[in-house]
Amino acid sequence: MVDVLIPYRFYGVDSVFYILSSIIGFLVSYYAYKLYGMTGRKSHLYFYLGFVLLSMSLMTIGLASTYGYVNFFEHGQPSGQQSIIDTVAFVDDFGYWIYYIISLAAYGLIALSYLPDKKKTMFTPIMIPLWYTGFPYFNILSFFLLSYAIFNAILNFTSKKNLNSLLVMAAFSLIGLYHLLLFFTSFSKIIYVAAHLSLLLGFLSLLAMLMRVSRKGG
Repeated sequence: MVDVLIPYRFYGVDSVFYILSSIIGFLVSYYAYKLYGMTGRKSHLYFYLGFVLLSMSLMTIGLASTYGYVNFFEHGQPSGQQSIIDTVAFVDDFGYWIYYIISLAAYGLIALSYLPDKKKTMFTPIMIPLWYTGFPYFNILSFFLLSYAIFNAILNFTSKKNLNSLLVMAAFSLIGLYHLLLFFTSFSKIIYVAAHLSLLLGFLSLLAMLMRVSRKGG
């Protein structure tokens, strides 16, 4: 296990970031669903489903970690109250496992949305064992799945060179950077803060793009 350095003043703030990212993610899902309604394309359906699942997982980890922080500030490091410690640890761990599993499923769907339609049925069975064996290496696997979306977003931007493609490229790059930075949280507390800022900015960038597309489509 890698030690994660979290600034004391950031205790609980990361939970707020998760919840805010989740709320933004649900808005992203709403606009993605509207886009799917306009186009009927499977890629937009997978994109919508991916962000619904990702938002659900972020809300889960946000609420679970909030519960842990509230108990920490309420009880501190209680001695002789092992039942409280065990309960908090169980809730926090269970929330993280839900986050791991559902997020990997979400990233798989997002990667799937970038495949040509005829390739999608080939890709689906391959993802299940990747999720199953990937839990100890969640950030590595998440970045791996996101790298396909990042690569395609970069290609799309280089060919179109418009604001929408720039926002998509920025969004996936920032979310990927969140997972990449989490590799190095044992070196500095600032890296942990930067990672969560990157996550929030990534969601905001994608929301801005979908709002622009929705306004033009409406």
